Amino acid sequence: MTSETGKVYPQSVNGRHRSIKNRVNYLLLFIYFFGSWIRWDRGIGLPNQAIMVDLPARKGYFFGLQIWADEIYYITIILILSAIALFVFTTLYGRLWCGYTCPQTVFTDFFVKIETFFQGDRNNRIRLNESSLTKEKFIKKSLTYLTWLTLAFLFAFSWVSYFQDVFDLAINIINFNLTFSSKIWLISLTFTTYVFAGFLREKVCIHMCPYGRFQSAMIENDTKLVTYNHYRGEPRGKQVEQTSGDCIDCFRCVLVCPIGIDIRDGLQMECIGCGLCVDACNEVMEKIGKEKNLILYTSLNALKNGLIDEKLIKKIFKIKNLFYAAIFFIFSTFTINSLVNKSDISISLIKERAPLFTITPNGQIRNTFTLKIQNKSVKLRKFMVYAEELEQYDIKIQSETKCFDKKCFIELESEAEDEFKIFIWSNNKSLHEKVFYLVVQDIENGKMYREKNLFVFN
Repeated sequence: MTSETGKVYPQSVNGRHRSIKNRVNYLLLFIYFFGSWIRWDRGIGLPNQAIMVDLPARKGYFFGLQIWADEIYYITIILILSAIALFVFTTLYGRLWCGYTCPQTVFTDFFVKIETFFQGDRNNRIRLNESSLTKEKFIKKSLTYLTWLTLAFLFAFSWVSYFQDVFDLAINIINFNLTFSSKIWLISLTFTTYVFAGFLREKVCIHMCPYGRFQSAMIENDTKLVTYNHYRGEPRGKQVEQTSGDCIDCFRCVLVCPIGIDIRDGLQMECIGCGLCVDACNEVMEKIGKEKNLILYTSLNALKNGLIDEKLIKKIFKIKNLFYAAIFFIFSTFTINSLVNKSDISISLIKERAPLFTITPNGQIRNTFTLKIQNKSVKLRKFMVYAEELEQYDIKIQSETKCFDKKCFIELESEAEDEFKIFIWSNNKSLHEKVFYLVVQDIENGKMYREKNLFVFN
């Protein structure tokens, strides 16, 4: 329920769903604020922050896992999997993501708690806002806004700390030695968090977030949602009236709603499924001696069938859910298998086109190639380079490498990439061209990396 100014003033409530919401909020905030402080030893010269995106080096770190710039597709796959999981969950349980884990919801809820702490519950906040400016109002408002601003800055600081070492960032802030990009991100994120969570609040969910609008494509009659049991509650009336339903029209469910809607009006796009109206209604039902769960999590079909809900297993094995599950399984299997077997060595072999070949004074044919090797591991790697399926050949590398017996030996520092000019000679003049493989073999573990290319004779 909104005030005359159109602002929503959610009332405090206690209950099962409020308790769950608090625990989830505190857990998510703890993970977010302290995740960047976790250390992970990767060796000398490498970041020791467990979770970090190193933009200058074009790498992402997640504990022992490293994602390089050419592996950005992993991020795309993870986002696709997250979207599919959200679709499946919405089909089963509606907008619980919005009500419990969405960052906008979590921070808005925390900002409302701060506002309540300094200014009091709903009625006190309304009276304070509508009163003229006094010393008391100035102090309460100032403390509220300063605390909001501090929390918004901590949010911005934590976000930026995932892109540069958190200790370095803290020291740079203390010494006023921030880069231009760090200043822009800190200021913009502080401002947007302060405005979105402190003032816009439910307007972000209603007018800016697209999820509430396309959720209707996923919600069906068997989806569990926050629902008002109108069969039991209507017609509304005072408790003393025998002909009325259980709803006494106290508007308690509306007062606690962070969006300011009336759940008794049926399914609405604005509802985020937080369940606070369930707690509020249960409090009232307990006081007047009525059965709880006049408002509850249930499906429309269950409501029609006397609250006999379909078993979860039946809901899962519906065509739409099976389709989502199949896509999720395929992408998950591919991602996990790819990550587990992800090579820390990347090679490519490029043939020089001008000229395609060179005839040496002794009559041999020489082809020139460029070998690019990327060492994604955290240690020095030594390799042996040679050719396969190419008869009567010699190989040299234009560098300080050792080459003998048709094999060359090269080294590559940790997390480094380099290019090597490869010269291969052959005197087999009976062929026009020959497909061969250049083999780069890790001397330590014997693993071989093959690159296919073409040797041109004439």
